[in-house]
Amino acid sequence: MKPRVLVVDDDEQNRALLSEKLLLDGYDVERASNGAEALAKVNAAAPDLILLDVMMPVMDGYEALRRLKSNEATRYIPVIILTGRGEIDDKVQGLEAGAEDYINKPYSLVEVSARVRSLLRMRALQTRLRETEKMAALGEMVDGIAHEVRNPLTAIGGMARRLFEGETAPQRKLYAQNIIKSVERLERMLQRIDEYKRILTTTLSVGDINNVINAAVKEIEEFIEGQEKEITVKVNLMQEPPPVRMDYKNLKVAMFNILQNSVEAIENKGEITVESFPAIDQTISVKITDNGCGISKEEIRKIFNPFQTSKLEGAGLGLTICYRIIQDHGSEITVDSVKGRGTTVTLKFHPAR
Repeated sequence: MKPRVLVVDDDEQNRALLSEKLLLDGYDVERASNGAEALAKVNAAAPDLILLDVMMPVMDGYEALRRLKSNEATRYIPVIILTGRGEIDDKVQGLEAGAEDYINKPYSLVEVSARVRSLLRMRALQTRLRETEKMAALGEMVDGIAHEVRNPLTAIGGMARRLFEGETAPQRKLYAQNIIKSVERLERMLQRIDEYKRILTTTLSVGDINNVINAAVKEIEEFIEGQEKEITVKVNLMQEPPPVRMDYKNLKVAMFNILQNSVEAIENKGEITVESFPAIDQTISVKITDNGCGISKEEIRKIFNPFQTSKLEGAGLGLTICYRIIQDHGSEITVDSVKGRGTTVTLKFHPAR
């Protein structure tokens, strides 16, 4: 997923030049002509970084900056002020209002590009630290929930099964069957929680990524057999890939979770393609593509959050688990999707040295 940069400037030419450079650098770009318009765009879809002019109509940059930094939802978005006002007092005012950086006009697009890249790198590290802390807190919480739920759930499930086996009245038998199905659903959720607890510890060793892929594909094919769907899984793997450092069990869980999401995204009939190949940046790419329902850009930005799910069933932990595992491998995961047309998940692994 590309970082999103919001360019705020009342000068159309400045917006165009900055936007063109940022697009060439590989970012998604949004534009606004004043502070009020910028705040509206931030609320609609929070960017990863903001380039903010100061002297603008309707609402100037300082006021927009103060509002951004006073809002808990937006205060951590890094802001670079771009302005022709280069006095020390102006810089102090901008930095005290919360700006992370300050660049005077006229500026070099190369310099702006370098500072954007630097701040985005810092933001990524800060985000990863917050995610690690959040994951640790979540681990403690779900462990407590699982402990409290497991014992009464076992009793409910056991009693419901006994009632089902001994009941002859069709209506009561149906009631018992519905209880059993609900218990099984909760048991699957507890299984996901156990998976989450296991992946908190990752032990890396050198191995063949194709072995993990083939094992995950075998498991998903078995899973598909229990579904009322016609889904074909096609596999195209590079021959003798360079070895990578990995935790075989955890990585197989991650790939299975991605494949399971693909299965659930396909309503009745469809196709999933799994391929591995060498990428131009000297990494090994694993791409999983489906022709399912797809998701919107805004949903993509949230799918790795715990319990973020649009499915009617499930704990909403599958992709959170996947994201954590991929992070622990020092690897990258990106998601591209078009609503109604399908989704592609790409994993990038660095060869072992």
